[in-house]
Amino acid sequence: MTEGFKEHPYLGNSQQDVDEMLQYLGLKSIEELYSDIPDEIRFKGELDLPHYKSEYELLEAIKAKMSKNITTREVRSFMGGGVLDIYMPALQDEVLRRTEFYSAYTPYQPETSQGTTQALFEYQSMICELVGMNVANCSLYDWATAVGEAALMASRITKRYKFIYTAATAPNREAVLKNYVVGANLELEEIPYDPTTGKMNIAEAKAKMDDTVAGIYIENPNFLGVIEDGLEEIIADAHEKGVKVVIGADMNSLALMKPPGEYGADICIGEGQTIGGGPLNFGGPLLGILAMQFDRRETRQMPGRIVGVTITSNEGERAFANTLETREQHIKRERATSNICTNEGLVALSCAIHLALLGPEGYKDTAETMYLSAHHLVKELEKIGVKRVFNGEFFNTFILDLKIPESKKQEFINFMLERKIFPGIPYSNDGENYDYIVTTSYLLCEEDLNDYVKAIGEWRS
Repeated sequence: MTEGFKEHPYLGNSQQDVDEMLQYLGLKSIEELYSDIPDEIRFKGELDLPHYKSEYELLEAIKAKMSKNITTREVRSFMGGGVLDIYMPALQDEVLRRTEFYSAYTPYQPETSQGTTQALFEYQSMICELVGMNVANCSLYDWATAVGEAALMASRITKRYKFIYTAATAPNREAVLKNYVVGANLELEEIPYDPTTGKMNIAEAKAKMDDTVAGIYIENPNFLGVIEDGLEEIIADAHEKGVKVVIGADMNSLALMKPPGEYGADICIGEGQTIGGGPLNFGGPLLGILAMQFDRRETRQMPGRIVGVTITSNEGERAFANTLETREQHIKRERATSNICTNEGLVALSCAIHLALLGPEGYKDTAETMYLSAHHLVKELEKIGVKRVFNGEFFNTFILDLKIPESKKQEFINFMLERKIFPGIPYSNDGENYDYIVTTSYLLCEEDLNDYVKAIGEWRS
C-alpha cells in the first residue's frame, strides 16, 4: 500500500496504477514525489471545506444559487450596446448539438473535416451577402477585438501609424482598440460628435485625415444609437488620401439599411451574437465579424482564416479547404498577421443556422419589428414628456433623457426591476447624472413597450 494514497471515485488511478508509476520513477511514496517543495511553504492539516455532497445534493445547491440570477426570460430586457436578447429555435440547438460540430475545434486537416469547413464557408458567404462585400474570415472573438484587428490591418496595408475613430464608439470597443494598438505603436485620435444630433462631425473627420492616417473607424448606427449620414462623402475623401475606412455595423440594421460595401467601405466589422450567434450567457460567447472587398495584396493582411471551395485532384469533386491562414502557427512568425488562435467556429455555425432558418424575409421581418418597436416607444415616451438626448435618426437604439442623479441610480434600477424591466444601459457624460441607452429586440411585444412607458411615468411622478 502506497503511503499517502487515497482512491477517489472520479479519478481513475487505482492503488496498483500508483504503485507502478512510483516504481517507474524510482520513488517509494507520494510524499517523496513532492519532496522538492520546501517544507515551510507546504500546506499542513486539512482544508477548511464543507462536507462533500451527493450528486443530487450538489445539483440542488447549484440550482439554489442560480435561482438568485435574474434572466431575460423573467424580466423584459431593453439593454443592447452590441449584444441583444434573441430567440434560438429548437432546430438550431438540435443541429449545434451534433457531436461532429459540438466537439470540433478547428479544421487543421480539412480533408477530414469537410462538414466543418463547409459550414464555415456557408457562414462566410452569408456575411458577405449581408455586408455587401466579397470576402469574410471565419470569425474573430467579438466586435471589440474586430476593431483592434481592423486597425492593425489598415496599418499593415498602408504602412501608416495613425488611426482615427469617432467619439460615438462603444466604450468597451474603444478600450480594446487602445489596448491592441500599443504593441504596434499606432497613434489614436478621436473625432467628436455633434451634441445635438449625436452624429460624427464630418468637417473634423476630414480635417484629421491626411497622409499619416492608416484608417478611420465609424460605427453605423453608432453607440448612441444614431444613424450616421454623409458617409459616402467621408469615404470618398478618405480614399483620395489613401485612408482605409472601417465601418462597425449593427448586423440587424443591414436588413433595412444600405450595406457598407455598397457605399464604399473597405472593411466591415460587427457582432454576430445579435444575428443568432448565441443567447446572453453573462455576455458571451460572442462572435466577431470581419469582411472586406477582395484585393489579393490587402486580403493577405486579414487576421484568422478563410475557407474556400476547390475541387479534388483525382475525381474533380467539390471540396473545401483553408484558403488563407495567417496565424503564426501556420506560417513564419514575421509574416503572421495576428495572434488570434481560436475562431468562434461553433458560434459562427450557430449564426449561419439561425440566418438559414430565418431566410431573407424573416431576417427583414425581425429588423422591421425592432425598428418599429423603438420608434413606437419613443413616440409614447414623448407623450409623457420624456425625450431623446439626440435627435438624429435611429434604428432600434436611442438614449432616453432621464438625468438620474448618481445617488438615485441604483434606486431607479431596483424600481424598474420590481416591474420586471431591465431599463437599459446607464450613460453619463459628467459621471453625476445618468440617461439610459434603450434598445428594443424583436422579442418585445406591444404590452412590454407600454409597460416601459408606464414605469418611466411612475418614476417621474
